Amino acid sequence: MSDIDAAPALKLIASRLKTLSAMLDKAEGLWVGRDLDALAAARVAPDMHPLAWQIAATATQSELFLGWCRGEDRPNSVTAPSGWGEARALLAKALADVEAAGTAQHGMPEKRHIRLEAIGMCLDLPGQRYLDDWILPNLYFHLITAYAILRMQGLEFGKADFMAHVAGDIRPIAPLPA
Repeated sequence: MSDIDAAPALKLIASRLKTLSAMLDKAEGLWVGRDLDALAAARVAPDMHPLAWQIAATATQSELFLGWCRGEDRPNSVTAPSGWGEARALLAKALADVEAAGTAQHGMPEKRHIRLEAIGMCLDLPGQRYLDDWILPNLYFHLITAYAILRMQGLEFGKADFMAHVAGDIRPIAPLPA
């Protein structure tokens, strides 16, 4: 283990999982009377994974990071959920796991070996780069893709939904001194 504290990363990851969960809550409210599994099957493009998979991939990034901090060697893969309910359950579990871990002391290991089985490659990254250049970009990619799918389905989402984690920091501009 290195002396790099994982707690700030776990706090950030929990915040983004909460953002996704809130967007899905809003989607359920806007999708009333329609099949949520149809929404879960929606895609940005035919060659991209559907919304349910994007939700699972966002959750998986948090679980991979948490497992790595615990010294576990988990495969770098996403299990495709069968529909809306299963995707929501995976997200809820990931958020609960990250929040529970946030109260414990976790250091980030020195390096991470990542096997990319689908393309027959691997990469080795120092601990902080694994977080900065692998976990967080992947987490944001799948979170943003989920947001884009919800928008493409005609749901009324805006940047405020995606940036909800800073809502408590917004305040009026102070008047300039005379």
